[in-house]
Amino acid sequence: MLLHIFILFYASFFHNLDPYHLIVGRSYSEGQNCTNATCVNQNTTKTWITTAGVYFIISVICCLKWWSGRPLRSNVSYVALSSNEIHEQEFYPFESGVWSSQYYQYDAWHGPHRLSLSFDSETLKVTGNGLDDIGDYEVEGIYSATTHPMGLTKKYRKGTGDPSQNLGHSVTIQVTWNTNQRHFEGKWFVKTNKYSGENKFQLKFEKSYEAKE
Repeated sequence: MLLHIFILFYASFFHNLDPYHLIVGRSYSEGQNCTNATCVNQNTTKTWITTAGVYFIISVICCLKWWSGRPLRSNVSYVALSSNEIHEQEFYPFESGVWSSQYYQYDAWHGPHRLSLSFDSETLKVTGNGLDDIGDYEVEGIYSATTHPMGLTKKYRKGTGDPSQNLGHSVTIQVTWNTNQRHFEGKWFVKTNKYSGENKFQLKFEKSYEAKE
């Protein structure tokens, strides 16, 4: 959005200029000689603005490409800096057992898919495994027992599931507890040599290991 605004502003600045103004050292037209100091300074200023604008746009595009598929914060920072204070002190959502997850990609929800998660209340770490339409995967991550965020890393086992989708890659998942919906929700992030993206993710508890069939 900011890039679009800048381009519109940049274009409006030059909308009355002849294309020759965008060439270094050229006057307003071939038929006019830019000899006075004011004219030379104006052309020099416009040339510098043009050059700076081009470099700025290229830099923004490169930054957007680099950040695509990457969370703004690491899982450690995400969990540590979360301010989603839960007032239901009697409710503890981190229960080891069978969970279900679904993710949004390519304009559609995928899942729910079942997975197994185990929470360690002493280390505040979570581990697990599961299977979805991409392949088999292992899960590890961290969580906060007070503000209830989770930062997970899903690592796919290459050679399982869909060979066109499963690159043996990792997916970063950052979610927080939704009290009204009674599930975790947030985003997934993927960055590989072939694909980068991010979108919505949901995680819901189904049953404890004791109730597992």
